[in-house]
Amino acid sequence: MLPSMWTSYLIEQYPEEMAVTLADHGWTRAEISDEHGHDLLKRGDPTAAGEAFRRFAMDHGLSFPQGHFYLCNKGFRPEDRESRGPADIAPADPKAFEQAMADMRRWIDLFAALGVKAGVLHLGGRELAAAGWSEEAIFERRCEALTRVADYAKGTGVLICLENLGRGSGVCTMDDFERLLEAVNLSNVAICLDTGHAHMNGIDNADFIRRAGSRLRALHIADNLGNGDHHMLPYGRGTVAWTPVMTALREVGYSGLFNFEVPGENSCPLPVRLAKLDYALNLARWMIERDGR
Repeated sequence: MLPSMWTSYLIEQYPEEMAVTLADHGWTRAEISDEHGHDLLKRGDPTAAGEAFRRFAMDHGLSFPQGHFYLCNKGFRPEDRESRGPADIAPADPKAFEQAMADMRRWIDLFAALGVKAGVLHLGGRELAAAGWSEEAIFERRCEALTRVADYAKGTGVLICLENLGRGSGVCTMDDFERLLEAVNLSNVAICLDTGHAHMNGIDNADFIRRAGSRLRALHIADNLGNGDHHMLPYGRGTVAWTPVMTALREVGYSGLFNFEVPGENSCPLPVRLAKLDYALNLARWMIERDGR
């Protein structure tokens, strides 16, 4: 495992400034956030934009083995906000569904050019029940969307890693994942564990890791109080039991990034945030080397 920081920690910085900041503070790996992904996609051809930014980052000693596919249909800059809405790869409307598939093709092209190996994806389909769809129809729609995304990603080097979400998302418990993964039966679909999501939904992270086993290919490491998605660093006010998590990761042979997703830590002046960035790197190294003991 290698330390990694989700780039949304530096959300206000444009991609090049973000890359320089992370590199200057000792980080060599990062998960590119959807905000910075949107910045790159606005530059035109996703392959050309991704390759150019990958070269820039590599010149500063930084790479992006992990990335988060879009969470919103637009970016987070002032010019984007008026028409921004939540992204969903499995909407009810047929035209919206095809647009979502077209959007995902651009994201996959971008990630392939960036060198992303693990692309973290939210399953989608959250509004289908409100539209009157049955549970079985919702499951089939989700499988259809996931299959089309994964089929396009074949041969690109980008693994589709589904992130565990909340109750009713179709990907909350390992039972949910096992049903879905068995149904689609695709070798390039795996799991991203968000420790904060699991904790706030009453799921034991260590047990989840052991059941996921080799299918676990990405991490969002975050802590919370168990009653909200607070996105805090470990060993603060949060209540996740970290030693069992680290022990379980070691047991299953997890070799992906040890990636912090902690935007809850960035509501502070930049000098304080950069000091936290230094601390987070030391914390990640200690957790990896000592299993949190």
